[in-house]
Amino acid sequence: MRVLFLCLISFFSLYAKNLVSVSIAPQAYFVKQIAKDTLDINIVIPPNANEHTFEFKPSGILKLEKSDIYFTANLEFEKIWILKLKDNLKNTQIISTQNSIKLMPLQEHAHDGHHHHGDDPHTWLDPVLVKTHAKNIALALIEQYPENKAFYEQNLKDFLKELDTLNLQIQALFEHSKGKYFLVYHPSWGYFAKRYHLNQIPVEIEGKEPKPKDLAKLAKLIQKEHIKAIFVPKGANNNTIKAMANNYGLQIIELDHLPSDYNNALLSDAKNIASMLQ
Repeated sequence: MRVLFLCLISFFSLYAKNLVSVSIAPQAYFVKQIAKDTLDINIVIPPNANEHTFEFKPSGILKLEKSDIYFTANLEFEKIWILKLKDNLKNTQIISTQNSIKLMPLQEHAHDGHHHHGDDPHTWLDPVLVKTHAKNIALALIEQYPENKAFYEQNLKDFLKELDTLNLQIQALFEHSKGKYFLVYHPSWGYFAKRYHLNQIPVEIEGKEPKPKDLAKLAKLIQKEHIKAIFVPKGANNNTIKAMANNYGLQIIELDHLPSDYNNALLSDAKNIASMLQ
């Protein structure tokens, strides 16, 4: 029995993979494209969780402590928790996948004088900016695991080509769009809108539901720009969304701003947006 136990320990030690952590599912997709099956990837924010109100559980902290690298994404919870956990993460490199990307201000209600509130972290919804995410990830992985350098470099090249293809596919969707304005509940799509010469109109203001005066301004814009839909995060369907859809004859369409199957999901979301701009 003891021999079997020792053999099992040796087996799992031999085949145990190194662990890296990421904040959100899209980053896990990017890491996977470069590292393939050489690493285990821990996603800090579970599916359908709110990245704005997320708090760590002890099991989540333990996984971070065991990670060689923690790839961050400039989210609110990171700034709070990394300070709290800095003594726990002495052996974990903390690296932003957004290094060298200039962040835009978070657009809150562009229809009312371009008010802003902090930086917009949602750079991963622009496939061209994802190329920078991917390069930052590859550099960090090569530094941490130099034995896989050639493998990671080749995978990076392949992934960058895929992102170029995705960008061209999305560009083609909007080439003949009649409209340029699309209505979103949460202002996640600013970088996407900028890349494809669109304007996102957010309903939510500083994380709060709009006041009657804000809704009145939105109503005028909806009519003026012939807006046909309100795009909402997956699982969101509150009373404001339902009321707006009923009052203004809007379709409610879900967009996934934290996609785990990045390429397919972003193309699908782009098709949904484009279909409402015809």
